[in-house]
Amino acid sequence: MQPDRELNYLTKSLLHHPSPYIIYELDGSIAWANLAAKYIFNLSTLDEISVVKIDDQVKNNFGDLESIALYYDTPIEISLREINFLMRTRVHMIPVDISEGIMLIELLCSSREGLDALRKTIDCIENHRIELAYQKQVNLKTNEVTGVEALLRLQDGEGGYLPNDQIIPQIEGESLFSLVVLESLAQLEKFFAVKDEIGFKDATLYLNVSAHTIMHPEFCSIFTDFVDKHDLKDNQFGLEVTETAELSDIKIASNSLKSLKAKGIKIALDDFGAGYASLKYVRELPIDVVKLDKHFTFNVSDPTTARLISFVSEVCDDLNLEMIGEGIETEEEKNMMIDLGCETGQGFLMHRPDFLKSFTSEKT
Repeated sequence: MQPDRELNYLTKSLLHHPSPYIIYELDGSIAWANLAAKYIFNLSTLDEISVVKIDDQVKNNFGDLESIALYYDTPIEISLREINFLMRTRVHMIPVDISEGIMLIELLCSSREGLDALRKTIDCIENHRIELAYQKQVNLKTNEVTGVEALLRLQDGEGGYLPNDQIIPQIEGESLFSLVVLESLAQLEKFFAVKDEIGFKDATLYLNVSAHTIMHPEFCSIFTDFVDKHDLKDNQFGLEVTETAELSDIKIASNSLKSLKAKGIKIALDDFGAGYASLKYVRELPIDVVKLDKHFTFNVSDPTTARLISFVSEVCDDLNLEMIGEGIETEEEKNMMIDLGCETGQGFLMHRPDFLKSFTSEKT
């Protein structure tokens, strides 16, 4: 095959490749984007997107063998119309002459679902279609409200909401999720402004964050600044840490959580018993709360599941940790959880998630 034909085939292949690719010039501009990249960024023209920041080691050490490893997982900061965010990428260096070149940047997305999630999330962020619903956590014996979980809701632009279980797992490892967290904090300000008067004075308000987010130094300071800005007392604000698969460095995670706890932020390990949330993290991380995954509650009548719940309850008692059972939907489940040592619960039986206006309207 002739070189010009080879180049033509290569270009067409990249254009239709399912992974998003962009060609980055060293002046920060984007010279080319394939169909997948245009899809997730909803691009009309290439002028709408640019690379704001990329690791100088990657840019400056073109051709250096020691830099090869940097190309595998390189975070870059992207400016897209009115928003900036980080994305994980793989960089392919393309030589122009012997000393420098351009970069073919592959955005790391492994599935069609991932592409759809990125596109829809970007659309929600740009069009301010992010909301929070709130669900009470209660003492199962007294019905006293002990906490409130803020639950993310992404509007689909057609009067409904995008399914979280299809969106959030796809973006939790990206800093797109961090933008969602920032928007969520802005909305939490409205909740804290009326928290006492709507009957939640002594309840902890929890926000869900990914492990990837809490390990980011910038976000630790964002959360602590939030506490200072609103003069929040100890345990008024909490974080439910999800996707602990991202905890590649337990020491970094532990130090991050210690910094947050020092500001009075309560730390809950979410979805315990599902995926990667394990006893290892209970032992090694400075947490306050273990949230038992709802699948345990759904199967609480199974003797083996019941024994496991009882075991977790005993561990929490020994370590002075609070335990919250999620997904309680029937009186039978509630009573069995109490019998097994879980005295705090969350679920449709006690309260269905609702928006802030519903709580304020109850008081008027």
